[in-house]
Amino acid sequence: MLTFIEIIVGLAVLGFLVMVIYAAMKPTDNTRVVTEEMTPLKLESMDDKEAVFSTQMPLRNTGVEDAAITDVFARPYLPQEQFPDAVCWAHVETPHRRRNDNYFEALILKANTEVPLIVTLHYEARNDKNIKEVLSKMVDMDAAVYYNGMARKAIYIKKNFFTIHREVITNLVGGNKQ
Repeated sequence: MLTFIEIIVGLAVLGFLVMVIYAAMKPTDNTRVVTEEMTPLKLESMDDKEAVFSTQMPLRNTGVEDAAITDVFARPYLPQEQFPDAVCWAHVETPHRRRNDNYFEALILKANTEVPLIVTLHYEARNDKNIKEVLSKMVDMDAAVYYNGMARKAIYIKKNFFTIHREVITNLVGGNKQ
């Protein structure tokens, strides 16, 4: 009876080791938003109440598997306690899938390829202020790009941060630094 139990335990340990080795060796994607390669921010439009800026950064898959990218969105971090006179929201799209409904169209990102992401930031003035005046007193603002994907391993959600520096915003709207 003891030999039978030893055989069962041995097979269980062997099965566990095979699963661990298989999982470690199983190819997958290696997708990442490369915020370090962000293009300079540019002013797309501005009126009295709103200013729209955009930048591009690559979504790159350096893995050996294709990845299904199901969603990408940006989240600016501009709390009203820090900056009460403007609200900022963002959307993400690709150059060949431009949309005006704040929806990211899913895509297949082939192994060892990339697609440019266009991150658009919308600043809206609050408290009956002029957006140019508001943004002339802008603060540094962090933002995150979140993306969902899947390959052979489990579905993942990742995020990469980038910073919009106040000097860039104030220069683009023609304001002064403070």
